[in-house]
Parts: sequence; C-alpha cells; structure tokens
Amino acid sequence: MKVRLLYEYKEWKGNRPYYDCSSIVNDLGLPTLFRVASRDQEQREGAVLTAAQADEHLGKTLEKVMLVPLTTPEEIRYRQEILKDFLANEEFTKKLYDMASDAMLRWDRLGKKQMDKPGARERGIQMVSQVKLFHLFVDVLTQIKTLCRAHMDSFHSEGLRQFAGGIEEDYSDEWEAKIRSVLDDLTFFCDGEEEYSLAGGGTNLVHQPRMVLECQVADGLKLGRLKVDQLETVDKKFRKAKAKTTFSEKMMLTFASEPTTILKSPILLEDLKKLENQVVEYVMHCFQPFMSDCREFFEQLHIQSAFYRACYNLYVRSSNSGLQLCYPSVCDTDCLRFENLTEYSMATYRSFVPVGNDGDIRHKMLLIVTGANQGGKSTFLRSLGIAQIMMQCGMFVSAKTFESGIFPHFFPHFTRREDSAMNSGRLDEELGRIDDIIRHLGKDSIVLLNESFATTTEEEGSVIAYDIIRALVEAGVKVLTVTHLLSFARQVYGEDRSDVEFLSAQRLADGRRTYKMVQGEPELTSFGLDLYDKIIPSA
Repeated sequence: MKVRLLYEYKEWKGNRPYYDCSSIVNDLGLPTLFRVASRDQEQREGAVLTAAQADEHLGKTLEKVMLVPLTTPEEIRYRQEILKDFLANEEFTKKLYDMASDAMLRWDRLGKKQMDKPGARERGIQMVSQVKLFHLFVDVLTQIKTLCRAHMDSFHSEGLRQFAGGIEEDYSDEWEAKIRSVLDDLTFFCDGEEEYSLAGGGTNLVHQPRMVLECQVADGLKLGRLKVDQLETVDKKFRKAKAKTTFSEKMMLTFASEPTTILKSPILLEDLKKLENQVVEYVMHCFQPFMSDCREFFEQLHIQSAFYRACYNLYVRSSNSGLQLCYPSVCDTDCLRFENLTEYSMATYRSFVPVGNDGDIRHKMLLIVTGANQGGKSTFLRSLGIAQIMMQCGMFVSAKTFESGIFPHFFPHFTRREDSAMNSGRLDEELGRIDDIIRHLGKDSIVLLNESFATTTEEEGSVIAYDIIRALVEAGVKVLTVTHLLSFARQVYGEDRSDVEFLSAQRLADGRRTYKMVQGEPELTSFGLDLYDKIIPSA
C-alpha cells in the first residue's frame, strides 16, 4: 500500500530541505502560519472560531513540508491538484487525518518504540502487542477504505484517485475477510491470558486455542518437524485445579456436555504456553510483509494527511478574513508576475486584508526596491518570499495571480537586531552570512536582501552592495533587494542595464504612504523627515 499524496512516485522520506531553514522561517515570519495551521478553523461569517488546543503535529508537519522545495512544474501541479480535492472535501480531509492520528496514538500506547527494539520486553508480552497491533491496522484500514468509497466520486486529482484505488487493490474485501478470519482464530491469545493461573478452583467460560498439529517422533521420543494444520479459538469451560482431582470432578469430566479441562501439572501448563506462543509467532511471521507495509503506510499517512489538514486550516482562516488566494503557475526563472500579492503571514496574524501589489517583471535578474521609510518595502519583499516558498511546496498563495520560476536554492538575508553576545560587529556578521550563502549557491538560486550592508556608512555600504550583487547576478543568481543605499541604486540605474527592474515605495504629496510599489527611478531620499515630523511635530 502506498500513500504518495505529496509525490507521485515516492513517499515522504529522504527529502532535501533548503539550506539554512531557520533563516527562511524567521526572516519571512512563517511561525505565524504554522501556529494558525495547528488549530482547527471553523467557517463563520464575520468571525473565526479557533480550537482551544493546538495540534502541534499539524504545525510541525507544515513546516517540514514547506521547507522542502519541489523542483519541477509537474511535481507542483500534482500536489496542487490533490490540495484542491482536500479543500473541496472537508469531511474527508478531517476524517482521514483523524483516523491516521488515532492509529498512531493507539500504536504508541501498545508500545511502538519498544516493538522496534529486540529484547526490550518479554517475548510473550511483545507477541500479544503484535496481535493487538494487527487488529488495529485492520480496523483502521477498513475505516479508510469505507471513507474513500464514500467520496471517490468527488476526487478529481490523480493522486487521490490512485490512493483510493491502491487501498481497494491491496486491501480488497477478499483479503480483508481472510485476515479477519485469522484474527478470529487468534482471539484466545489476547483475551484469555488471565485465566491461565493455577491457583484456586472454579470454572469459567474462556477463549482457548484448538490446534491440530502434524509432527514426527525423533530420537528420545522428542517431537520434531511440527506443522500447523489448523488453529482456531473455541469457548471452553476452564476448571482451575485444586490439590487433587475429587470424585465429583471425575464425574464432571465423564458426563460434561461441553469440553472441560482440569490443569494439574505446572510443567505441562508451561509447555502448553510455549507451544501456543510458537504457533502464534509462526502465524504472525506469515503476515510480517503485510504488517511491515501497514507500519510504513500509517507513518506516511500521518505525515502526508497532516500537511493537507494544515493547509485546510489556513484556507479556512484566509476565507474568513476575506483574503484572496490562487494557485501559482511556473514560468522561467527570469520572469516574475503577480497581481494583488499580499503578505500572507501578516494577513493571517491580523485577520485582515493588507494592501496588495501588482508586478510584471520579465527578463530581469535583479530587482531593486527603494523609496520612503515605512512605505512597505520590507513587507513587499517578505510577500514575494512567502509566495515563492508556498508555490514551491504546491500550496496556494495570497494573490489574485502569481507566476514565478522554481528556485530550489533560496536564501534570505535580512538585517538582524544587534545581539549583546555578538563577538563581532554587525557588518562582520552580515558579511559572514553572505559568505555562507555564496558557498551554498547552486543552479537556479535566488537571494532576498533586505536592507543589507546598511550597518556602515552609506558610501561604504553602497560599494559593498554593488560588488556583491553584481557578482551574484553575473553568476546567474536572481537577486531581490530592498535598500536605502541610494548611491548604490543610482549607480546601477545609471548603467541602464536591461536585466534590472526598479520599484519605489509610493509616497503621496502630503507624505502619506500607500504601501504600493511602483515602477520608477530610485529616489534621492528616503523621506526620513516625514517620520521626524510625525513623531516630533513642529511647534
């Protein structure tokens, strides 16, 4: 059985994440998305009802999946189509994840970690847990098969139809009936174990095995070459022995209408237990390939269904906030087009719709954004970064339309707050991170620079920015930068290069910021006096 809801030809394991994932998460403000995704969202007009307790597995899974980029347009479309099906089938989305979570929880209670460690527990106890786990897998598989059948007609994606069809093929009704017959025959092993005590008398109706064996008598009258012909569970009256058999007990054995057993010998009882354990162990060994498939299936389903459940929570939160979403398209790496692109983390956190931006940037490898302080430049850069990461993991983005190339090597370089524990200056720290990025560049790389190299003088910072950014672009790296280094911006603008695009944060004549990015040559000022007049008004 295969899950394959994240990839068409493989499961979720051994996937290569971005380099320096922590910088991506923190610089783009992604923890907000992970927190929202971990809580159930209920669709309500004008309000969002949030679950009282978060499911941490949802947030952690979303983080893991988002930080592993898809590398082809086909992979992105495959996952997008599956996501559309999950979002359109609320009941299926919730129940599938709940079933997978319940299976994993009950598996843990049976001792999942100990099962994988030989000798960690007594052999008989471990075998009982294995039989109970067998029951668990079969019951949950039946539930999932029933769920898929109920929603099969509403599945349009290749991935979900293959998922449902694979369960029908690998866990057919005939195979299920055979497995359940075996489990019925093993009922004695889990249900009757407490009745094996030799202490005291009394008669109880218990589940006991009926075993038919073939064997040969070897030297020393030892049994050899045992073969199990039949194994089943029967209900028997079980008589716990006293010191010796009385006359009434002998009469009961002679005239009893149902099979009755009186245990007298502890040695014989011990041999019986060993024989039962060996027979059950043999039966479980025969089903070991099925059990291994089930272990892999449920571990994968718990992760992969969690991703789509987390996306559903984000989708509901976005819908309640009135945020516009779309499924992005893939184009060449020198192309970037978007309409009404908003900063998703901010919108999700504040539950409102931020100002969106439009852009049609083609055949450009360098984007320079300048303009007024507090004009929305850094927010705009984050919106681009978040959309890129979400596109590359097959998710929707917060825009009317979004189109970009695929960049499996994604590097943010945002300014950091000064740390009292720093062993060097802030410029040294920034240059150190740039050096680290350069060492890990690869084919189809993109670098987001947010006010980098502004920790020194404007003149020195401009020289450093010009040399580094020019080298990156000449090496085929796409660079998106927000900067207050006006000398750097004017120098690049004066070169009149065809592969560079300039945007500025719009400022109205009265000093108001619209938070819109507009095309135009770099400003000669960041309008810092606007902020001064706002904070310290003139007398």
